[in-house]
Amino acid sequence: MKQRLLPALLTPVLLWLAWPGIGFTPFLFVAFIPMLWLEHSLTGEKKAGRTWFLLSWLAFGLFNFLCTWWLVNAHWSGVFMTTVINGGLMALIMVIFKFIKNKLGAQRGYVSLPFLWICLEVLHKNWDLSFPWLNLGNGFASRVEWIQWYEHVGAFGGTFWVLVVNLLLFWALRVFIQTKQLKPFIWRSLTVIILLVILPISLSYMRYLSYKEKGDLTKVVVVQPNIDTYTEKNFLTNTEQATKFMRLANLSLNDSIDLLIGPEDLLGEGMYQDKIEESEAYNVVHSAIDQYPNLNIIIGGTTLQQYKSGEQSKTAQPFSNGDGYYDVYNSALFLNSKKEVQLYHKSKLVAGTEMMPFSTLLKPLLGGLVESLGGTTGGFIPQQNRDVFVSADEKFGVAPLICWESDFGEYVTGYVRNGANLIAVITNDDWWGNTPGHVQHLHYSRLRAIENRRAVARSGNTGISCFINQRGDIIQPTAYKVEAVLKGSIYANNELTYYSRTGDFIGRVALFISGFMLLFAFVRGYLRKVNSQV
Repeated sequence: MKQRLLPALLTPVLLWLAWPGIGFTPFLFVAFIPMLWLEHSLTGEKKAGRTWFLLSWLAFGLFNFLCTWWLVNAHWSGVFMTTVINGGLMALIMVIFKFIKNKLGAQRGYVSLPFLWICLEVLHKNWDLSFPWLNLGNGFASRVEWIQWYEHVGAFGGTFWVLVVNLLLFWALRVFIQTKQLKPFIWRSLTVIILLVILPISLSYMRYLSYKEKGDLTKVVVVQPNIDTYTEKNFLTNTEQATKFMRLANLSLNDSIDLLIGPEDLLGEGMYQDKIEESEAYNVVHSAIDQYPNLNIIIGGTTLQQYKSGEQSKTAQPFSNGDGYYDVYNSALFLNSKKEVQLYHKSKLVAGTEMMPFSTLLKPLLGGLVESLGGTTGGFIPQQNRDVFVSADEKFGVAPLICWESDFGEYVTGYVRNGANLIAVITNDDWWGNTPGHVQHLHYSRLRAIENRRAVARSGNTGISCFINQRGDIIQPTAYKVEAVLKGSIYANNELTYYSRTGDFIGRVALFISGFMLLFAFVRGYLRKVNSQV
């Protein structure tokens, strides 16, 4: 039993040590070898499938726990969902891999694994329990010098890279242990493996060192107001938070500043969308535009859309007094001198805390309970289209990413194709405390910068706020849990990368190949069963 538990414990520990925040990144290239060896050792055993699933669930549940334990600071359910549900999904992928391997042979089985794993990452882009946080390609986020080629393939290319190298190393190790000889096959395999690791890194370094940022300079001020989420934010009004924000911003504002950015949910008291411009908090923030007419401002806030009875949307919730309905949004507000306030509503919502997953499916079971709480049981309502905030002088367009929307690679390309030549990430990472969570979240924004060659201005309520250039370098990072204001210049690039144009094409290829191989495995298994009965 110990011989089986050791690999199931070693793989998650290696992945955890490799992850941004700790950052022994080369461990990614060997982390799956213990589990592959464990699967090989189970071949031919009775009830091997059940044993394999349980050990895989243990391994990848532990991987999820080690990397996301800090979610407990927001709510225990977050850790439960990642450990049990996401760990279980990763285990299911390993079971499907073993099924294909058993039906189609070892070589085809091993070939299927990278594509199957990417299918899970594709799922995490789109369904109600989305969780792209632990996509394997994200593991290189702190090593941007290694992955400049993400501008062509995105983070899914990193996932494929990790798994292919692990598989080749395992195969070579297995042959060596069986034969006790360094046969020509092993030397050839090692040569291929070395090239697969060294060549992408070398080419990436060359691209990193030679890359010249493109576009026009945009002068940006980023504010980190450091409003405690668990205490201070519950007692400060919108006006008081806006006043604190502007007190910090005014330290760096002048006539040359093009863009001012504040964090997610800065104005946390719900504001009716048709009355935002009547609020005192709005006037406090807009006073900067009165003084500097060329200034554009992005801040976060909670907004509400109200309806009269009979005119409500499908997702609307009833007012407690029964007088009409309303929808709630986690919004980004865009202010400048030439337009009324523009709104973008967060579209990638966090399951459980911001939306009720599978509310449509649950409605027949829960009936009026779902309807009385709104389509998302009191959560936020997403927006489908990617609205770009265009400056008053139309010199730049900003993609307003709210919180973990910056973790969705292909999602961001939608803004870029709609004209965004800059990225603003507004977030509140204070929910997790001073843990690896906010560090990981910061690094993921670097991937979006490389994939699209778009500079990022990042405003975190408590940190880490910074600028990220088109190569993925972090510039002027703030400390955590301090008030801060940053002033810098970033380039607004209009050129599209290959990834910006095509998105996650690797994911689409993976879906096709995985579907074909799984169907082939079922057919092969069925034919064998039929032939055995003849």
